[in-house]
Formats: sequence, structure tokens, C-alpha cells
Amino acid sequence: MELYLDTADREAAAPLLATGVFRGITTNPVILQRAGLGSDDVPAVHDWAVGHGAQVVFLQTWGATAEEMAGRGRRLAGLSERVVVKLPATLDGTTACAQLAAEGVPTLLTAAHTTAHAVLAGAAGARWVAPYVSKVDDDEGRAVDVVVAMHRALAGSGTAVLAASLRSLDAVGALAAAGVPAATIGTALAEELFTHPLTLDADRRFHEAAG
Repeated sequence: MELYLDTADREAAAPLLATGVFRGITTNPVILQRAGLGSDDVPAVHDWAVGHGAQVVFLQTWGATAEEMAGRGRRLAGLSERVVVKLPATLDGTTACAQLAAEGVPTLLTAAHTTAHAVLAGAAGARWVAPYVSKVDDDEGRAVDVVVAMHRALAGSGTAVLAASLRSLDAVGALAAAGVPAATIGTALAEELFTHPLTLDADRRFHEAAG
């Protein structure tokens, strides 16, 4: 499973990207807002992420119409070949996604909540679809099953699942075991990968034994 960081917080992301474990970052306007940033800061966030080793940078376009979304998406894609343009699974968002995908722009359909959304992303030519795992769980209580169904529905289509909005490492493990190819997690959850109490205890004992 490929792992990404769901953040625009450069201070929190820097040591995690430095591990070499995470392929890049995913952002959206809400994530930018939480980091005290806005749409004008997107190019700087992109440049920073690439400079810190991100192989892929997911940047979300916005607009009141499909034309506005597609236009901004083209500009975002122009930042570098590492950009994947995110669009919401709305009528306008999907229309813009299909336009960009037809032009060869890598795209992701986001805020997906059902297997039908995965089918929609595949039909639009998106490279990725991002189900909001915690939201699916709140709504239906069976998020892992829904996301695995998305993954199976897309087999051989050229569209892959990027599981987003994960609340636990158990969910990450369950999705990876089912073959879901990618997940994006917040920095706090990412840090938990390296701080399991038993691992830390073992590390302490290693140091003590080494003298």
C-alpha cells in the first residue's frame, strides 16, 4: 500500500516525509485552512512538498462551474508533473474531471461515499477515487467493506482507490490486507506508526543492552 500524508502543515509533515515512507501529500481547501493557508498558498505548498521529497502532490481545484474547476485544474497541473488534480464527485466536479482526464491530466474524484461513486470515477477516467472512510463509517457503519467493494469494482479499470479520512491504523491495515492500493492519513495518525508502546519498549531495551 502506498501511503500519503493528508496535510498542508509543513512543520508536522517535514519529519514524516523525511522517513521516505510517504509518497507525498494530499490537500484540499479545508486542509489548507486548518494550516492557516489559502488558495494563494497552493504553489508554495507544492514547491515545499516536492522539495521535501514528495513524489505526488494532490491539489484540489475549485469553482462554481465545471469550466472554472477545469481551468483552475489545468493551472494546478501546470505546477509540475507530480500534481494530481482533485475534484469533488458532484455534477460539475465530475464533468471537469472527465474533461481534464481526456486531456491527459491526472485526476482524483474525491468525497466519494459509495461503490457507485467509484464506478463514476472510473467512467470519468479519473486515475484515483478517494472515499472518506470515516464519513462512510458514520453513515453506514461498514466503511472497510464499502471501500473494499470500491476496490473490487474498479479492478482492471485504470482507476484506483486512495482511502482517505482514516481514523485508525487498524483501518489502514484492514484495507491494505484487502488489497486497497493507497491511503492518506493525517500527521497525528502517521506518527502513531512509529510510537507503538511495545515497539518503544523494545527499543529502550535494545539501547540498555547495547550499553
